[in-house]
Amino acid sequence: MMPPLTPADEVLRLQALINTGLLDSPTEASFDRITRLAQQIFKVDIALVSLIDKDRQWFKSRQGLEVCETHRDWSFCGHAILDDKVFIVEDTHATACFADNPLVKAAPYIRFYAGAPLLIEGYRLGTLCVIDSQPRSFSEQDSQLLRLLADEVQEQISQRKLLQLSQTLAAKEAQAQLIIANANVGTWLWQPSSHTCQVNERWAQIIGYTLAELEPVTSETWQSRVHPEDEPKLTALVERYLSGVTEKYECKYRMRHKLGHWVWVHSHGQLLDPEVAQSELTLYGSLVDITPEREAQAQLERKNQALSLLNRISFELSGSLDEKVNQALILGGDFLRLSVGMVSEMVSDIYVVRWLAAPAPTHLEVGQHFAIEQTYCKLLLQQTGVLAIANMGQSAFKNEGCYQQLGFESYIAIRLEVDGQFFGTLNFCDASVRAEPFDETDQMFLKLFAHWLGEILSRQLHEERLTKLLDQMPGMLYQYRHWPDGHNSFPYSSNGIKHIYGVTPAQVQRDATQIFARIYEPDLAQVQSSALISQQTLSLWHAQYRTLQADGSLRWVEGRAKPERLDDGSVIWHGYMVDIQAEKQAELALTASEQRLRSLFELSSIGIALNDFKTGQFIDVNQALLDATGFSKSQLLKLHYRQLTPSQYHEQDRQAFVQLSTNGRFAPYEKEYYRWDGSLFPVRQQGVLITEANGRVLLWSLVEDISELKKVEQLQKEFVATVSHELRTPLTSITGSLALLSQGVLGVLPEKVQQLLKVAHHNSQRLNLLINDLLDIEKLAAGKVTFNPQSYDLTELVQIAMTMNQPLGEARGIKLVLKSELSHAKVVIDKDRFLQALSNLQSNAIKFSPSESEVRVSIAPSGEHFYRVSVADEGEGVPLNFRDRIFEKFAQADSSDSRQKGGTGLGLAITKQLMEDMQGRVGFDSQPQQGACFWLEVPREFAFCALHPAPN
Repeated sequence: MMPPLTPADEVLRLQALINTGLLDSPTEASFDRITRLAQQIFKVDIALVSLIDKDRQWFKSRQGLEVCETHRDWSFCGHAILDDKVFIVEDTHATACFADNPLVKAAPYIRFYAGAPLLIEGYRLGTLCVIDSQPRSFSEQDSQLLRLLADEVQEQISQRKLLQLSQTLAAKEAQAQLIIANANVGTWLWQPSSHTCQVNERWAQIIGYTLAELEPVTSETWQSRVHPEDEPKLTALVERYLSGVTEKYECKYRMRHKLGHWVWVHSHGQLLDPEVAQSELTLYGSLVDITPEREAQAQLERKNQALSLLNRISFELSGSLDEKVNQALILGGDFLRLSVGMVSEMVSDIYVVRWLAAPAPTHLEVGQHFAIEQTYCKLLLQQTGVLAIANMGQSAFKNEGCYQQLGFESYIAIRLEVDGQFFGTLNFCDASVRAEPFDETDQMFLKLFAHWLGEILSRQLHEERLTKLLDQMPGMLYQYRHWPDGHNSFPYSSNGIKHIYGVTPAQVQRDATQIFARIYEPDLAQVQSSALISQQTLSLWHAQYRTLQADGSLRWVEGRAKPERLDDGSVIWHGYMVDIQAEKQAELALTASEQRLRSLFELSSIGIALNDFKTGQFIDVNQALLDATGFSKSQLLKLHYRQLTPSQYHEQDRQAFVQLSTNGRFAPYEKEYYRWDGSLFPVRQQGVLITEANGRVLLWSLVEDISELKKVEQLQKEFVATVSHELRTPLTSITGSLALLSQGVLGVLPEKVQQLLKVAHHNSQRLNLLINDLLDIEKLAAGKVTFNPQSYDLTELVQIAMTMNQPLGEARGIKLVLKSELSHAKVVIDKDRFLQALSNLQSNAIKFSPSESEVRVSIAPSGEHFYRVSVADEGEGVPLNFRDRIFEKFAQADSSDSRQKGGTGLGLAITKQLMEDMQGRVGFDSQPQQGACFWLEVPREFAFCALHPAPN
């Protein structure tokens, strides 16, 4: 766990917190309304107003949490106050610094947290936060709403502090003189008997005048400007003070401003000492403009009204969705003082009225359609946020067609989103001009109203979607209840009950008797017994049984349900039931299929083995493998697969293991197995992985005894060697003679004879190439090729090979291009054998490239110990079904390639053998119709020397 950091301004921040007077103060309804609203809006377990003290976080308001404080080191809010942004942890288990927090590992088991800092006098004193025991996402819109509610908390704190300051000021004012020279307050002196008045310049300014404009000042000067509703109260307070009923005179009332509006003033007064007043009754006092405070108080009261109304809308409305929305629209219209409330849906470019609250008569109705261009919605969609117009005729939109057609003078609207998608609009409007402009409270109310509406529409949408999905599910979902009096019912069942039992949900909602009548009688006792055990032990109920159909047939069904004991002693199961008739029939078919596969397994002429991939132990083998090895089945099943393989094949087995891990199968390769008597026999092995339902990984292997095939290969080698040597000498003579004839040794020959000689000479060269390849492959296979490794510059060798092979492509406009090279790339290799191998790749690339294309050659490092030389063409690539055989002797993609492209099918086999004998590697990469890239990897000089150290 990572405790929160301490803010840089911690000392000043703590002092500001203490100055608020909030710590350890009683709960206040204004804060509780906001946390209850946040809890409902975001549908979370907990909502808090949290204040970060020196060593604790204390909760001024809390919903869903019993404790009033926790340690600061455990607090999420301690992290949130380090920045002005909303602090969000969508999943504490996935966040390292919170995963082991005590509040995550124990109650309240926090999985989600979002907190908006509370900024008071420039210091982040705490947060408004929402907390849940489930992980969840938190959108930008959610962050804005949380910030909006946090602003309301800040406003409450500020107003609370203003009230405290006002109370403090009142106490001080009672101890100080009311008339202070040059103070920024109005002062007055009044002699009731003579109606004489004296006021200062500030008194006149409060009501918009200069003192000169008011003079001469009399009782009439101020009495005529007092609001008619406040004048009786003011007169009564003065009389009560003068008669000694009250100890002081103080009154808050309204006065008419010069511009015609009313300003609120706070007047204090007292009697002047008679000696000073020269025996005439004289009152003196002060007048303070309290209009801003009254307006702020009124605004705060209205915000509280808005929050209270939203609480009522969220928690107290009942009925269907239509009834709730219509009630909410009426309440919202009353609050905003607008007669029409409306929810629309946008369908393509059509504005559809979905809900409407409006006094009769009205030209609007539910379901009515408008083109967007005809509605105020057009104006809303041209901007973001809330659109608020108090006087359409005096606004910038007075010439819009929607105003001309619909005639609404005042209008406030917001986009409505459902599940993060634009749905339509929420708007309130009126045919009359609004007396006051729409303010921040109106916009806050509309935003929160829209959020609530989006939530209930989302919930309704999800319920409809769930019902549709349940109707599509096989079988039925249900709740089955056993009551204390012994009767049973299905409080809820999906429509699938019709298929399972042939009854409707309504028929068994109160009495399940019909269900038991549909259970096949021989199975009924088992069903009742299993249900009784589940009821007594509260264990999972699971049963398979048959039900009677309307046509008299039987069908197998399977049910699972989890029981729960309720407070009244009844037990309710939550579960599902499915038709398993097809599965039961499939079981019989599967049994028959397994028997057929077992027969194939036992009768196969190729050995088959099943091993545990993790342990290597044999699980099952067929008779063909037993016959090949000579072991009995019991003997072989006790062995590990390595016990059948000589150690020199362990590297091949390791490579096969890598293929299995990567591809789930390994390609065929040859090795040897031990027989029971210790002798060896050759096999070709391939395998594939399978995973059982329990997660156990098994390896199926085909083990083919290729003893006879090896004998045939040996005969082939002997035949090839004999034929190659017997043909080589006469063919050399024939080729030379044909060359001399083609060069005109016997004089000029007829053109047709020349053509025949040219064809014969070309074919004799091809035959000579075939014999040379046959001899090379034979020598390589027999280990008779001598290698002379020396240190060379790899780039120079590649350039030599390109020079040798460049003429091969000139006739078709194919170029060999060196795309990348390395300087000082030293390798130890046999120069001639390397050039032979690289020439094979380059000539193949030229052969399979389209005309007027490039063969790209590049040199690059390959790991720490090798350099890679790549040869890439733009041909058709290597066919998928040929890749496993491409490096085999006489291998060609198809016979047409042999005729069209030429070749013996030995070049790549020779290249592979040459590179492996020089401690190198060969391979390729290819995508169908995207060319092929063959590569050679040769050991770097230091790597070769490490493998072959020079003798001392």
